[in-house]
Amino acid sequence: MKIKDMLEGNNVRGHYLLTRKELIPFSSKPGRFLLMQLSDKTGDIRGIVWEQGEKLAAELAVGDVLEVEGRVAVFRESLQIVCSSVLKPLPGQYSKEEFLPTSTRDRKAMLGELVGLIDSVTDGDCRRLLQAVFSDEFLEDFGMAPAARSMHQAYVGGLVEHTLNVVRVCDTVVQLYPKVDRDILVTGALLHDVGKVEEYALGAGIEITDMGRLLGHVSMGYRLVSDMIQTLPDFPKEMALRICHMLLSHHGELAWGSPKEPQTVEACILHHADNLDGQVSKFMEILESGAPGQRWTNYDQRLGRSLFIGDVDDLANLYEA
Repeated sequence: MKIKDMLEGNNVRGHYLLTRKELIPFSSKPGRFLLMQLSDKTGDIRGIVWEQGEKLAAELAVGDVLEVEGRVAVFRESLQIVCSSVLKPLPGQYSKEEFLPTSTRDRKAMLGELVGLIDSVTDGDCRRLLQAVFSDEFLEDFGMAPAARSMHQAYVGGLVEHTLNVVRVCDTVVQLYPKVDRDILVTGALLHDVGKVEEYALGAGIEITDMGRLLGHVSMGYRLVSDMIQTLPDFPKEMALRICHMLLSHHGELAWGSPKEPQTVEACILHHADNLDGQVSKFMEILESGAPGQRWTNYDQRLGRSLFIGDVDDLANLYEA
C-alpha cells in the first residue's frame, strides 16, 4: 500500500524507506520504543515498534529499505503505523523507483529512442564508438541515473531524458546550419554526460559518489570515452580530438567548471543546447510545483527568484492606465 492511500484501521504490508529513527523512553516503564519515519515516493509516515525497539534500532540504518507489516492508527491527528513486523528484504524484492522521484516519461521508451539516435548516425566510426560505450549493461545504468542531484531532472531516468532533449535541440540547430557536422554533434551530445553514471548513486536519495566529488562527471566522462576510443582500431585521430573536446568544454565557461571553452562549432552548439535544456527543465519543475490558483511560485533558492505562473487578475487596469 502506498503511503498516500493509507487510512486509519488499514492493515498494511509493504516496502518503505527508513529516513529517520529515534529511541524514545517509555513514560510508564523502563526501556525505550523505536520511532521511525518511513517513506515512499508518495509521502512519509511514522512507524512505531513497541517491543524489542532497542534491538531493532541497532540493526537498522537510515537509508535501509524495510519490509513492514502493521496497522495504521491515529496519534495526535497524524497517521502512524504500529508495526508488528520489520524486516530487511533482499535487494531483488524491491525497486529503488518505489522510493525515489522518477521521470514521467517511460524509461524503456527513452532508451529505445536513444538506441534509435545511435542508429541514425551515418558515420561508421562515430556509430561504433557510441555502440561500444552504450553496451547493454551501461544502457541499464544510464537509464536509471539522474541528471543532477538537485538542479534539474534530479530523478530516476533524468539523465537519459536530459540527453535526449539535448540531442533533439542539436538536431534542430543542424536544420538551421546544414554545414555543421551532424554526426560529430550528435555523438558528442549523446556522450556529453556519460560520466554522471559514476558521479551519482541512488540510495536513500541521490548521492554523490567519492569519485564524483573528487573528479566530477566532466573528467570522468572524458576518461571513459577516451579509454574506449583506444580500444577501437584505426579510430580517426581528429574525430577523437573533436569529440573529446566537446566533452571537456560542454559546460562552456571555466567559471562553470569547464576545463576548456568551446573552440569548435559543434562544441559551441552542444554547450548551449545542454544549458538550454537544464534551464528550461528547471523552470518547468518550479512552475509545476505551484498550487492551484497560485499566480506566482514560491521563492526558489536555485534561481534566486519566484516565477510567474499566469492568470493575471488586473490586466484591465494595466491597459486602462
